[in-house]
Amino acid sequence: MNLFSFFKRKRRTYQASYTSYKGSRFSKRKPFTPTVTPVAQDRKSRRRAEKSGYLLIYLKLFFVFFGIGAGIYGLFFTALFEIQNIDVNGEADTLDEQTAVSAYLQDYLGDNLLLFSTSKHEKALLEQYGYLKTLDLDRDFFHTVVATLETYPAIANVRIEFEDGSTQFYMINELGLVSGVGTTLESLPLIVMDVTGTDMDLSTTSINEKLIAQETLIVLLETAKDFEGKFDMQILEIRYLKQARELHLLTERNFSVWIDLTQDLAIQLAKLKKALTELNIYEAALEYIDLRITGQNGEKVIYKLRTDDPI
Repeated sequence: MNLFSFFKRKRRTYQASYTSYKGSRFSKRKPFTPTVTPVAQDRKSRRRAEKSGYLLIYLKLFFVFFGIGAGIYGLFFTALFEIQNIDVNGEADTLDEQTAVSAYLQDYLGDNLLLFSTSKHEKALLEQYGYLKTLDLDRDFFHTVVATLETYPAIANVRIEFEDGSTQFYMINELGLVSGVGTTLESLPLIVMDVTGTDMDLSTTSINEKLIAQETLIVLLETAKDFEGKFDMQILEIRYLKQARELHLLTERNFSVWIDLTQDLAIQLAKLKKALTELNIYEAALEYIDLRITGQNGEKVIYKLRTDDPI
């Protein structure tokens, strides 16, 4: 019995406890009393706040639109950006064009600089002066339009040979237009133009008039340059036979290479390159080499020595 009593739980007795408030201090703070606002008064406050907010918004919008309007008026309806000056710049050979461009732009004095379309007027001027390389118009704030003119530089001297034996010298630019009459530059290649048999009238040829077609000019100069590169031999004279449509290149060894402008130029020069195994153009006393003739295999080269004995 005692054995089982060992496993029995022992009863525990809990004693109730309490907190005494006798010695505690009571707070002197007044009790919270909620404030009740009448509904009518609350509505009036909200209405006044809304009116104040609307007024502030209206004021802000007014100042914004006023600022925009004042800005537009100042930019476009006052003298703030009025065109008052025309400044034209260019090379010495564009004096006539500078005068003409200045006269053209004078019509726009007093206009608004911001509304002046540079691209529109550049296009209109270039239609009249297409031989100019550049014609740029710019705005120089606040009152000036600046025009800059540039011509194409001369790239070749031209000597015209007439049937009566007379000659005339010109300089031409890359468009084939005359850039100088009666003058030459030693640094430029020389094109001798034979106009025999043509109706070409050069008696009235003046500056900026067409002398040689641009495509033809490119062919003449590039062929001469190509020959110098392939054969390491300087070309002294580019002879252009307009009627025959031929090109004769006079080399530093005083012989000419005849080329047909109606045939493939690269093939004709390739024929000569291949013929170097049999013909020493650097030592032979040649009068001319004719590449115009096409053989069965397309590689026929005819040449003549200075002894007048054709081979």
